[in-house]
Order: sequence, then C-alpha cells, then structure tokens
Amino acid sequence: MKVFTSEELEEKWNLFSKIFQRYNECTTAPVAFLLITSLGITSQFGSAQNSCKSILEVACGPGAGTKLCLNYKKDSTKFISTDISNEMVQLTKQSLGMTDENDEIPEKNFKIQQCNAEKLPFQDNSFDRYFSNYCLHLVTSPETMLKEAYRVLEKGGIAAFSVWGRPENSNQFTIIKKMADEVGIEMGGAARSPFHLNDTNKIRQMALDAGFSRVLVGYSFVNSPIQNGEEYSEVFLAAPDTQKFIQTLEKEKYLLWKSKIANHVDELLNKGEFIGSEVTYIVCTK
Repeated sequence: MKVFTSEELEEKWNLFSKIFQRYNECTTAPVAFLLITSLGITSQFGSAQNSCKSILEVACGPGAGTKLCLNYKKDSTKFISTDISNEMVQLTKQSLGMTDENDEIPEKNFKIQQCNAEKLPFQDNSFDRYFSNYCLHLVTSPETMLKEAYRVLEKGGIAAFSVWGRPENSNQFTIIKKMADEVGIEMGGAARSPFHLNDTNKIRQMALDAGFSRVLVGYSFVNSPIQNGEEYSEVFLAAPDTQKFIQTLEKEKYLLWKSKIANHVDELLNKGEFIGSEVTYIVCTK
C-alpha cells in the first residue's frame, strides 16, 4: 500500500488548504479543544495551567486549534504553532490577523513556522506541552512522529494526539466509498487507509514504545454540520484527490454516484442519524 512521503504530503495539503478551511475545519475545532483541555491549558484549578510554560502545536491547519490555544493560554506561556504546508501556515496567519511577512505575535509570546512533524527543528526538552490534531495517521511514519514528540518534550511533559476512529462509527468518511461500490465504481485501495491507527491498544503501545511513561486512550464522536445530501456531496467530493478521480469517470456514472450519495445522506438524516466521525485520541506523559 502506498504511503505518502513528506514532500507529497506538503504538496497535497498546499492544494487542499483552502477547501479544508471552508468545509472541514469546523469539525476539527471541537477535537482541538478536547486536546488542549487534556493538556490542562483550559484548567482553572490545580497546578496544570500554572505549570505550563511552553506549548508546541504540530499540524495547525488553517488555525482553529491555534486560536483556541491562544485564547486559553497565559500570555507568558511560549506557544509555537507549525504545519508542513506553507499554505496552511499562511491561512493561520490570516485567521489571527497577522501579515504574511510576520511570524510572531510578541505580546502573546507566539510564533508560527513551517516544519515537518517527523523532523522537528527544536532542541530536546524544549516544551512541556505538545498537541497535534488529525495528523499522526497521515504522516509517513507515525512512529517517528511520536518519537519526535517525546524528544522535544521535557520530563513530565504532556502530548495529545487525535486520529481517525473506527470506520463503522464514521459514516462521514465511508459513505462515498459505500455508494461507489453500489454503483460499480472501483475506487481502489492503493493508499494506506487513514483509519489505520484507530485501534486504541495499537496506538497506545506505539506511544509506549516511543518512550512515554503513561498513555491514556479513548474515543469520542464529532458530528458534522451537514444539513442535507446535497451539502454532503459538495463538501466530500471537493478534495483534490477525489476531483482527480472524478475526471476519470463517465459523466453518467458520476452523476449516478453523486445522486446515490446525496440520497443516502438524506435518508440517514431523516432517520435522525448524525453525519459525523469517531475520533481516537491519546494523551501521553513523558
């Protein structure tokens, strides 16, 4: 199965950045809040927030998690946000009111930069908090990303990650292929599935193998704001890879597929079911 290289991931997310911001960011923001809450950044009691001196965000996307973290952290707490995609970095800057040339908000002790999650440009023991939303399952080597997170955290530091959950609980990401199968469209399975880290036992062991002393794992669910099948089709057929695949189809076949997708989503909504996805998340202590 094909696994994307870092260079391919950078190109993919540069192309997908604005579409992701428009259609998908709203469903990742609740998970970002879950992660920063798990780090103690939103705490108003105990020692968790007081002990947080430096935060690293890996894979900031268009900046939903960045904005949340900036709102909750103390101004004295150093915060560096990163993404492999320069286009995502620029979108985050725009969402924060920064200019393209400016990489810092000094009064917030904040800096943003482009970098690779598997090769972080930071010294050992540089941060006491780390979070990464929906990235670990996409990188070339999740094991390397976990080891890098461990390396840059100081002893006692906490890292939080989210990945796609179980496919049977994630209709948001499975409807397109299910309807393709029904109309006889072969989408192929050459690429590694984004669901490959959904098993909590597997991902917990990977984090322990990376060196973390305590690893907590769990599942949650995030519903999409999709209101009807037409909206769903517009959103989930818009990805560059999907659009490229659509160009290979006969028009009649594509229109039948699109109609089946929209009708199926409408049926689920009319039955009172959410369109959404499960998230697997882990909280690791060094």
